[in-house]
Amino acid sequence: MIRLFRRTKAPKVIPEAELARRLVDPDYTCVCCGKVVGAAKRLRPEAPFSWKNPPEPADDDSFDAGGVEIFTHNYARRDGDNLLRAYLPVPVKGTEGSVFLGIWCSLKAGNHARFRAAQARGDADKLGELHSWLYTQLPRLTGPLLTEGVLVPYSEGRKPLYWITNERHPFHAAQQEGLSATEILEVYESFGHGDVVSCLKA
Repeated sequence: MIRLFRRTKAPKVIPEAELARRLVDPDYTCVCCGKVVGAAKRLRPEAPFSWKNPPEPADDDSFDAGGVEIFTHNYARRDGDNLLRAYLPVPVKGTEGSVFLGIWCSLKAGNHARFRAAQARGDADKLGELHSWLYTQLPRLTGPLLTEGVLVPYSEGRKPLYWITNERHPFHAAQQEGLSATEILEVYESFGHGDVVSCLKA
């Protein structure tokens, strides 16, 4: 009996320039599932580094109630560190756009309180740059920890941006020179966002 085998199709190869275009297009829609994946520009870890199985996030207002361990949608306290969410911008090579990697960073207690109050008022941009430490591992599982940087607040309650100032950190160069679309998708994969990568490569 002759057995017939179907030839396996080679995986679809998307040109680098097209991947880059999709990454920065806020309205890009996956051709397979119809999902708008413009949110791929903003991905974030669920909790600060080393905090396994964090609780469900509480409302941000609960941070002011105090406590040794606090985890809200945008703030956290653990081991004496006062943390908050920010975005780390990385230019996409070959485009005029950037992606924004969600990270956790720390502020001194006084600056953390000032930031929360100003963020609630919508005028956090008046604070200027704030010295901060990065509390998210970049690259995932291999990168250095507790890297110095600056937090740049913005008005109207918008998420602040984080800029690495330690020139020895691999993402310092990435923020200055950009990463290719393929390199960015590898970062997404490392943070468990393979579904987004699949949509961008469909």
